[in-house]
Amino acid sequence: MVTSNIIFSYYYIALNYLYKGERKDKMFSQRQAYFIIGFMLIITGCASTNINKAVDKKENKTTKQIEIKVDTPKKIEVKKLEVKKIKTNRVKVKKKILKYKYCNKYIKIMNHATKYIKEEFNKGYFIKKDVIGAKAQLFLIESNSQSIFAKNINNALNSYKSQYEKAKKNRCNLSKYKISPLEKVKLKLEKLEKYMLKKEAINDI
Repeated sequence: MVTSNIIFSYYYIALNYLYKGERKDKMFSQRQAYFIIGFMLIITGCASTNINKAVDKKENKTTKQIEIKVDTPKKIEVKKLEVKKIKTNRVKVKKKILKYKYCNKYIKIMNHATKYIKEEFNKGYFIKKDVIGAKAQLFLIESNSQSIFAKNINNALNSYKSQYEKAKKNRCNLSKYKISPLEKVKLKLEKLEKYMLKKEAINDI
């Protein structure tokens, strides 16, 4: 706006000089007036180009600022990580029980005592199917009788019991020795007695 006012003021001065020169002072040449007017036109042209450039620069700056503001932020994609559960197979480890070095010795003595008691009753009573004699011997054994048969059987039972306690204390395998030899004799005697009763019943018919 300032430059335009200056230009118009120069135009006004030049025209005024031209007008006054024609009227009052004929010595003032017309060429000088035209020269001033042409010079003013050149100045106005340069000024207008400078103004246009300044306006263009301002517009460019404003457009750049607007472009920066318009930029939208990029969306950040968050990928979900899938966590897979790994199944672990637990292996059951059986604890090895160390076998006591004398377990075999204890079990060997127990087997010998069991075999002796079984054979004595088989020879003396079960082969003959003597139920009454076997019952009498069981009574003498449990009463700690001093008869030879009862003493021998009781000695074998005592040996069996002592070895059984030692084996149990040292955690030997006693799964096959849950029933004592004398209990086995009693079970066999019960079976023999039932058999004899059935046989007598058949004979009576």
